[in-house]
Amino acid sequence: MTATFDPELAPRMLTDVPGPRSQELWARDAVFHASNSSPGAQWLRLVLKDGRGAVVRDVDDNLFVDFSSGAVVANLGHAPPAVAQAVAEEAASLMHFFDFATPARAAFFEALARTLPPALQTFQMYSTGAEAVEAALRLAKSYTGGYEVISFHQAWHGRTLGAMSLMGGFPLKRGYGPFAPGALHSPNANCYRCPLELTRDRCAVACAALVDRVYEQSSEQRLAAVIVEPVQGVGGVIPFPPEFLAHLRSLCDRTGALLIFDEILTGVGRTGPMWAFESTGVVPDVLLAGKGLAGGYPISLIASRREVLDAGPFGRPGAGASTFASGNLACAAGTAVLGMLEDGAVLANGERVGARMLAALRELAERHPIIGDVRGVGMLMALELVTDRTSKTPVTPAVARRLMTAMARRGVLVAGAGAVLRITPPLVITEDMAMAGIAVLDEALSEVESMAEDG
Repeated sequence: MTATFDPELAPRMLTDVPGPRSQELWARDAVFHASNSSPGAQWLRLVLKDGRGAVVRDVDDNLFVDFSSGAVVANLGHAPPAVAQAVAEEAASLMHFFDFATPARAAFFEALARTLPPALQTFQMYSTGAEAVEAALRLAKSYTGGYEVISFHQAWHGRTLGAMSLMGGFPLKRGYGPFAPGALHSPNANCYRCPLELTRDRCAVACAALVDRVYEQSSEQRLAAVIVEPVQGVGGVIPFPPEFLAHLRSLCDRTGALLIFDEILTGVGRTGPMWAFESTGVVPDVLLAGKGLAGGYPISLIASRREVLDAGPFGRPGAGASTFASGNLACAAGTAVLGMLEDGAVLANGERVGARMLAALRELAERHPIIGDVRGVGMLMALELVTDRTSKTPVTPAVARRLMTAMARRGVLVAGAGAVLRITPPLVITEDMAMAGIAVLDEALSEVESMAEDG
C-alpha cells in the first residue's frame, strides 16, 4: 500500500537507501543509461517519483528533505502549482514553434524586464546554461572585436568545450583538450584559500590586482570580456568581496571589454535578492540567467543592452537562433515563477531561513573539526570539509561519499559530492524543516568523524 505524501512528515524513512523498489527500477534503468550520471545519483541509486515544496519522495515512499533544489533549479520547490498549471495550459495550445514570437514570450519578457535595470532590458533565450555561456562568448567577440576572455580559478560555466575553456583547474575538464584559445585565467577571491596567503583584514583585495597582471602580461590586449559568477557556486560557494567585482567593472570600462555576470546559479533569489548583483553595487554589461528561472523547465537567457545584442555578426538574422530557444513553454513557466516572486514574500523567506541555517552551520563548526570553513549568502551555503584545520587538507572523495550517504539514510539529500558540501534548499523551505535537516547533518558528521577515528 502506498503511503500518503504529506511533506510535513519529512524526513521519513521506511526502508534502507536504496529501498527494494528503487533497486529494482535502478537496475532496469541502468541497462540503457550511460554510467556517467552525477556521483550522487550513482552512489545513492534512488528512484524519485514526485515532490512537493522542499520535499521529494522515492518509489519506496521515503520522504527526503531536499537540501539541493535538484541541481539548484527548484528554487520555488517541487511542482509549484502555478508553474505546473501554466505549462499544462500552454502545452494544450502550442507545444513549440522554433523561436517565433508568442503571447507567452511577450508576457515573460515584460515580467522579466520589471526585475532588471535599464542596462539589461534586451533578451535572447536559450535552453541550457552552457548554451547561454557559449552565446555570450560569441556576443562579446561580435560587439568588441576582441577575442580574449578572462575567467577565474574554480569557475564553473558548463560542460561544452567553450565553457570548459573558461574553467580554471576543474578536474572534469581533463581529457577534453585542447580548449578554445584566448581563454585567460586569474586567481579568484577565495578568502579561505587566499592565492596570496593574506588575511581578509589586511589584503585590500590584492587578488584583484592579479587580474590586471593577467591582462597586462598574458593577453594581447584584445580583451572581449571578463566573465565571473558574483558568487562562485559549483566551484565552492565563494562569495566575492564587492571590491573585487568593482575592480572587474573598472577593468572592463578601461579596456572596452564586456563584464559578464554568470547568474545561472545565483539568480532568481538564490542569494537573497532577485539577482546577486543587486547586493554588489556592480551592474554587468551582460547577465546570464537560467536554472531556477522556470521552476524546473529548461531555460536560459542573455540580458544586455540592445546595442550590444544587435551589434556585428551576432545581431544578424539567424545568428542568435537555437532550436528550443524562446520556447513558449519555458516562457509560460518563467512568467509563473516571476509571478510567485513578485510580492517579495518568497525572497524574504529565503533570506530569513537562509540566515538561520548559516548561523546553525557555524554552530556545527564549533563541534565538528572536519568543518574547515562555513560560508554562504541567502540560500547558497557550503561547508568546506578538511582532515586538519591547520593544513586545510581537503577530505577524500570517499569521505564525501560517506557523508552524502549518511545524510540520505536519515532523509536529507544534497548534491555536493566533494570536499565542499553545498547546501541549497528551495527558497520556500520552512525554518522547522530546515532545522530538521541541519540536525540530520549534525548526526551524519558525527558518524563520518567517528569512522575516521576508527581508521
